[in-house]
Amino acid sequence: VAMQGLGALEYVLYGDGAETLAGKDEPYRCAYGEAVAGNVETMAGEVRDAWQKPDGFASLWANPGPKNPLYRDGNEAVTELVGVFINELDMIRDVRLKGFLGAKPDADKPKQAIYWRSRNTAASLAGNLSGIDRLFQASKLGDALPADAQWVAESIHIQLTNGVTTAKSIPGPINKALADPALRDKLEHFALITSSLSTLIGTRMTAEFGLTAGFSSLDGD
Repeated sequence: VAMQGLGALEYVLYGDGAETLAGKDEPYRCAYGEAVAGNVETMAGEVRDAWQKPDGFASLWANPGPKNPLYRDGNEAVTELVGVFINELDMIRDVRLKGFLGAKPDADKPKQAIYWRSRNTAASLAGNLSGIDRLFQASKLGDALPADAQWVAESIHIQLTNGVTTAKSIPGPINKALADPALRDKLEHFALITSSLSTLIGTRMTAEFGLTAGFSSLDGD
């Protein structure tokens, strides 16, 4: 079990012995949970500040040029952003989802699923794709596509929306979802959606921009 982060906070709230939080006999657990939550808040604030400061990442990405230490031109900036989408989709599909969804039911590992204790696995998957969609819309990459390729951006948004809807339709504990053929089919459909998105972004969109997306960070290269 993680010592910090959301995984640690989930264990404090939903793991073995969590029922003691309702009493007065385990003040350490309450104090530890408060410390974990405070640390998460601090890290989130630091990331926000690093993103928003005048010479922060957002400014560097939006203003490529010869004096920029990260991005010398627009192609480098766009390639970086496309890589974020591709790697995030790979992470969602190959780590978050296939980490517990086996090729066959007897290979499933429900306790490998993120947030299985709090029954938030599917909600987390939905949130992952929702975040990608928000970033894609905010980046306005779709607006930069040629008129005859606008369908690519529209398809990306539609597939992201479909993925969110699919994940949100999977209720309850993930072990019960895996045991239910209809819900398990939805998890497999979610995997197909992420694969389709990888193709749309990593092949179709990059081709329109004349970019090479590069390899996934999960390849181990």
